[in-house]
Amino acid sequence: MSNSGRICKLYRQGRCSYGDRCKFSHQVQPRSPQTQEAVSTPATLTAVQGPSNSQRRPRPERGEIPCRAWRDGECPKGDKCWFGHDPEVREAERLRREHAATQAAEQAARDAARRAEIERQRVARQAEQEATERARHLELQARRADITRREAAHTLQHLILGSSLVTFGAGIAIQDIIPGFEVCRIQIKNLPRDAAAHEIKALFTQQGVDPTQLFLEGTRPSSDGTHLEASVITASEAGGAIAIGLEDIEFKQERLHFEVAESTMRGRMGNSARNSDTLTLSWRAPSTSVIATFDSEGTARAKAKVLTGTMCAGRRVRVEMNQPPPGFIRGPDWQRAVKITGLPTGVSPAVVGDFTGSGVLKFLKPISYDVETGLHSVRQVIAAEAGGGLKAFDVTRDDVDGNITVRARFDSWELAKRIENLFAGKRLPYLGNCTMRLRLPDPLQYVLSIPLQQYQAQKRVWDSFAEDAGDKTAYIRVFPIQNAGRMQIKVLGEDKKAVGSLKVRVENVAAGEMLESTYWHRSFKSATGSRFLASVFDSTGVYARADWKLCVVKLHGDSNLDRARQVVKAEVGRLDSLEFSVFLKQQSVRFFLQRGLAMLQETLGEDNASLTVLPRAKIVVRGGEEARHLLTKLIDESLEETPIQNNNTDQACPICYDEISHPVTLGCDHTYCMSCLRHYLSTADSFPLVCLGDAAHCEVLIPIPTFEKFLPIPQLHALLKTSFLRYIERHPQELKYCKTPDCTQVYRTNTHATALTCPSCFLSVCSSCDEEGHDGMSCEESRLQHDPGEQERRNDEWARDNGVKRCPACAVWIEKTEGCNHMTCKCGAHICWICVRIFGEGQIYGHLAEAHGGAFDVPAEEPRPVPARVFHAAEVPQVRWQGGLAPQNRLAPAGVPQAPRGYGFGQAVIPDAEMIERQREAIRLAQARQRLMIQERLQLEQRRRQEDARRQELAEIERRRQEAEAARRRDRICIMM
Repeated sequence: MSNSGRICKLYRQGRCSYGDRCKFSHQVQPRSPQTQEAVSTPATLTAVQGPSNSQRRPRPERGEIPCRAWRDGECPKGDKCWFGHDPEVREAERLRREHAATQAAEQAARDAARRAEIERQRVARQAEQEATERARHLELQARRADITRREAAHTLQHLILGSSLVTFGAGIAIQDIIPGFEVCRIQIKNLPRDAAAHEIKALFTQQGVDPTQLFLEGTRPSSDGTHLEASVITASEAGGAIAIGLEDIEFKQERLHFEVAESTMRGRMGNSARNSDTLTLSWRAPSTSVIATFDSEGTARAKAKVLTGTMCAGRRVRVEMNQPPPGFIRGPDWQRAVKITGLPTGVSPAVVGDFTGSGVLKFLKPISYDVETGLHSVRQVIAAEAGGGLKAFDVTRDDVDGNITVRARFDSWELAKRIENLFAGKRLPYLGNCTMRLRLPDPLQYVLSIPLQQYQAQKRVWDSFAEDAGDKTAYIRVFPIQNAGRMQIKVLGEDKKAVGSLKVRVENVAAGEMLESTYWHRSFKSATGSRFLASVFDSTGVYARADWKLCVVKLHGDSNLDRARQVVKAEVGRLDSLEFSVFLKQQSVRFFLQRGLAMLQETLGEDNASLTVLPRAKIVVRGGEEARHLLTKLIDESLEETPIQNNNTDQACPICYDEISHPVTLGCDHTYCMSCLRHYLSTADSFPLVCLGDAAHCEVLIPIPTFEKFLPIPQLHALLKTSFLRYIERHPQELKYCKTPDCTQVYRTNTHATALTCPSCFLSVCSSCDEEGHDGMSCEESRLQHDPGEQERRNDEWARDNGVKRCPACAVWIEKTEGCNHMTCKCGAHICWICVRIFGEGQIYGHLAEAHGGAFDVPAEEPRPVPARVFHAAEVPQVRWQGGLAPQNRLAPAGVPQAPRGYGFGQAVIPDAEMIERQREAIRLAQARQRLMIQERLQLEQRRRQEDARRQELAEIERRRQEAEAARRRDRICIMM
């Protein structure tokens, strides 16, 4: 037995064939002390010590143990191998190996199939993901293209210079302009509180008004808070007619009232003189009224509420509870009856019964007359009272509402007032004993109210205006408004042009000085900001107020304006240095982490923007209006469902030509640095603004939403104004400014001479020659009339044609009828008539003999003429008319006696002054008659064209109204069904 300490592994397994000859130990050591201390039993001893020598298996014989090498295929020892080479073992091993190989192959096939399936699924998933990504990319491209198209078509309307309605398109390019001379403001009253902006606009667009020529300036609650009032800007030509046609229209069970305001500029005086000479007369068309009785008073009241304002027999009727006149004997059923007015004459009881649902009807005495005869009678009465003062008589018929309206324009407000008094309160038999509703604007009186502090800040200016009150052509009056803390400023006068000029000056003073956008902070809209602006007056004496719509501060004062600007600037700087924070929604956090915060820090500075994620996402910013505007736009962008942004920054910025930081991509796929694009938009001075990509060859217009995104409201308004001013500079033959100093109104020129009236200062301007309006006279005639040089030339021409010359000493006109060429003027000058030179009394005849061959132009044998009367220059006015001195053949028209020829010798012969004056008067009368005839023809032609245009316009409005009414009836029928 070996002395080796290593225990035989085969012995432990019970299969060691070496027995005592094994070189390893067959002694099993106890595993732990517990084993040694345990009580031994025969069984355990046998198990521990192993089998005894008598129980060991015998040593195997040669060939008994199978050879592993033989089993595996080939044994290198061959027959000499001690181990057995049994063929069955080898075959069994081969079969086992084949079976194992088969199983391995099958497993490999299964593994390959599994891997192939996994790969197929991966490829399918990848293809599906790629298809989804392509579809998403195509969808994003389609959405981006759609957004690009919509943004490119987006327009923006704005009132420029306070009155001109301008429509801007992409690139801030001007698409449409309605100058201040052509616009009007329509005030819509009695609107329901839930009226939406698109519903208010639809009132006009349904009447055929182009949406681009319609601007809803805003809405506000009425004085009692129960309704809304809206202000709409549109073209005056169509707006006035539509406002009249829509008067008393029903809208959401409310009757609307329309007023055409005289001024389109906010904070300006009302222009009551624009139609001060126009009297509006309206009355009921022929109609009938019916009393319908119901079962109960409740039913009657319900019917009155439901039926009033609806259509019956083609008329919009008014239904109200029956109220018998005072003194009328009331029947037993009067409280259960309603009165229906506005029905057309001749309506049948069956129609009214179907309309009301009542079988008890009582027809009242109708309003019956012939409309044409009534209109003719009204015009005759007006013409008889006004004489030639009636300038226009325009008729509007509303067959739906049953109203007839006449707008009569006179040559003065006083005459229009006299006609108003003539018809006021009278029942007219030729109108079916109806009374008229009369409306006449006030004359030249314009009122503006300002806060008391503003008046105190500008008191020196207002006092200087009041010092000129002695001039009655135009003056102002200032009155305090009791218990209101305001002052009322009234401009009055007798001369429309002078009043208009003074009105513009007053409005400009009241408007104050508008500070730049850098002096604005949005906190000025709050109560705290209002208190600060009020403190400016206490510290500087300058009244400051915030214009919430324009987002600017306005100063009013005559001194210390610089100090007030410094105070406001310091407050804005203090507010800009304060931090403000905005909590972010969950979907915005990733956007600001990726690029939003970096864009803020790039624009405002790294220390002026920070982001806190926990415990709640919050962005903290320090800055002014620009910082707030940028943060608002970035938050809006982060909340988009799928941000559409081209992140291709390989190209350089088209402005700085450097690597793009914080990219902003336009619809044309060109990408800019955000700061570069903002600077480009805010400093533009040439329009339209286009993309600068492709080395400035892209030229795609930058859409309006891009400007709205990157520019605060004050900067955007300033950019719009700059674009409009540049447009006027580039189109001087299309648009011109009003000639009155400080008046900002603009008018459109055309080739047809039309007298336009400025709505602010009332200056009359010719749209063709841009001079003062000249009704009944061509531009050339007006130019000649107001051209002193041309007048002088025409005088000289007439003098040459008629042998009249000026004295070279006193310049008086003199005429030689007969006699010698030595002319003696009353001023004492001795004149040669041929060369019109002055000589001494003793030299004149020598000159005539030497230079002209004698003193006479007639044969010497003719009788000597009798000297005529010689006039002093002061006694003879220069023969001059507005159109120049008339030629001899025009001097004395038919029926006008010729001036007698004077006979003189050696003296200047001057026509008789009285005769010249009679000739001048005759010429003036003839020319006046001719101008009057021309003016009447032009007025008749213009009136005819206006009437034709108005008839066509009203016909179109009526057609659209009928279509809309038919559509409403169809909708009502569908709802009832």
